[in-house]
Amino acid sequence: MKALQNDSESRFEEELKQTQVPILGYLVRLCGNLADARDLLQATNLTAWEKRENFEFGSSLAAWMRAIALNHYRNESRKWKSRSTVPLLDSDLEQMVETRHHERELEDARRRKLLQACLDQLPDRQREVVEQFYLKGESLEEIGQVSKRKSNAVGQLLHRARQNLIDCVKRESHQELDGEGLKGV
Repeated sequence: MKALQNDSESRFEEELKQTQVPILGYLVRLCGNLADARDLLQATNLTAWEKRENFEFGSSLAAWMRAIALNHYRNESRKWKSRSTVPLLDSDLEQMVETRHHERELEDARRRKLLQACLDQLPDRQREVVEQFYLKGESLEEIGQVSKRKSNAVGQLLHRARQNLIDCVKRESHQELDGEGLKGV
């Protein structure tokens, strides 16, 4: 039972790390101030951690975190009002920020799907070098040692892979506009 709880906490912690930049951006847009946004992010993280057992894996942690962040922002806004300060956002503006943030998330998800589809179309050697360099953070020298190639040859392979990805994304984006792009993207 303890191991299952540790796995769940580890998974939650990993997903929580991935939400930090988007939630900070969301909070900056809400309060218009990086210092206040960072304070609110810390409060949001603390609340999320304390209530992590209420989170349902499979749902959007970012959406759940945004709701917590918005509550913290509203609470702080009340405090700011009592200090004779003027809040930067009224409820209509707050809703517009939330809507725009949601639109950006959908666009980011669409772009990730498109990029993944293009990655899947790369020849195996090119896809492998892209994954090693960008996802695993390996250097050209490290990749070359494992694959028994010179680092400049790996660099050339990576360059060709990037060019193929750029061409694919452009092509698929144009086809998407014409309604003929990758299915499901």
